[in-house]
Amino acid sequence: MAQKSKKSIPQNLHDAQVAIDNSLADPVILSAVSEFGYNEEKLGAGRTLHGEVLQAVHQQKAAAGAQQIATAELKKAETEAFAAYQDLAKVARAVFADNPANLVTLGLDQKMPRSTGPFIVAGYKLFNNAADLTVLAGYGYNADRLTAETAKIAAYEQANLAQEAAKGAAQQATAAQRDALKALNAWVAQYRKIARVALRGNPQALEKLGIAARTSKTAAQRAAPAKAAATRAANKAAAEEEEPETELV
Repeated sequence: MAQKSKKSIPQNLHDAQVAIDNSLADPVILSAVSEFGYNEEKLGAGRTLHGEVLQAVHQQKAAAGAQQIATAELKKAETEAFAAYQDLAKVARAVFADNPANLVTLGLDQKMPRSTGPFIVAGYKLFNNAADLTVLAGYGYNADRLTAETAKIAAYEQANLAQEAAKGAAQQATAAQRDALKALNAWVAQYRKIARVALRGNPQALEKLGIAARTSKTAAQRAAPAKAAATRAANKAAAEEEEPETELV
């Protein structure tokens, strides 16, 4: 299973471009890696993967931006719809304080729903049924105003649908970016391993591909003898502690 890269996306793209472009541009490197299967065509495939990641990154940024805009528009529509509902609810409760049946008709026998779906249903019920209670026209809610206020509920409903669509598109774009980057990183990881073999003895060429040439033991390799000695000493000490004492006769 391939290890997940801890590098940023820009760094992954940069490292891939360095390895691919410098392999194609340097005849010595290209000749060496071609002997191990990485000819111009195969390196071109890596370049194609690099381009796909670039495109996926641009699309993800665009989708994320569209989602932010849709979310802001939804918040604005929600604020306007809530205010319209609450204003009419307060007026209706005052007008029909002694007529609870009308409050039931308007859906005002319950608190205003806060979640999107239930609120939209309640909003349409309030404004549509208010049109049948003509007495409200004397309190500022004539047919024209009710139509305008109902439009705010409809705008909120449409903004919610748009935001959900934008959210889904952003999630798809993020997944596509992740898959494209995974494919590129896997290609680069394999190429770097092959390049180390093809360019063994040519540290300058490896450095040109962004591959650090090992000229000495790693820290883990240098520490291995001391670690082994400490383990042996600990085992010996443990064995001596467990050895039974010999009784004197």
